[in-house]
Amino acid sequence: MIVVALLGAAIYLIGSVPSAYILVRLVKGVDLREAGTKNVGALNAYHQVGLWAGLLVMAADAGKGALAVGVPIWTGAPEWAFFVTTPLVVAGHSWPVFLGFRGGKGAAAILGVSMAMLPWLTLAALLPAALAALLIRNVVLGAALGFVLLNSLLVVTGQSAQMVALCILLTLLVTATYLFAIREHVAVSIRTRQWRHLFFDMA
Repeated sequence: MIVVALLGAAIYLIGSVPSAYILVRLVKGVDLREAGTKNVGALNAYHQVGLWAGLLVMAADAGKGALAVGVPIWTGAPEWAFFVTTPLVVAGHSWPVFLGFRGGKGAAAILGVSMAMLPWLTLAALLPAALAALLIRNVVLGAALGFVLLNSLLVVTGQSAQMVALCILLTLLVTATYLFAIREHVAVSIRTRQWRHLFFDMA
């Protein structure tokens, strides 16, 4: 129990390393929390610096998610440790202690978790999700499709109940974080009945 608690704390700190903030600050001298969508993540880094920055941040944040899977394995922690480390790496990314608890939304970190645990199913969900994002020009809706596909594939392919539960838990966590971040956008869109604005101008 103590070992898992220590691992969880360490993983939270790793998740809190704000790769997007650091990169944009170094390259452009801009505080990402005050620029663009004010989200400290790959998409805002892309808008502020360019495609290479977005991809680099996504890789770094996904790497943090992969560490949340790898570290418990390497240290011989019990299997249930994943239920502690993986949500905490997402929490660290979304509410980083190093940035006053203002971070990203956690999708890239969850991608890293998923790639480390179920690489083939993740790729099977990722490809159509990426295609959809390109076609409709909306990364958020593409990511949402990816989460739906991945959860569906876990059930269809007969993955363990623990794996399905973990995936659903992480999906709910990132969904709640995202909805909280865009609550004003949702409220204004519903109040003014701008349905297209509600769904296609999300960021």
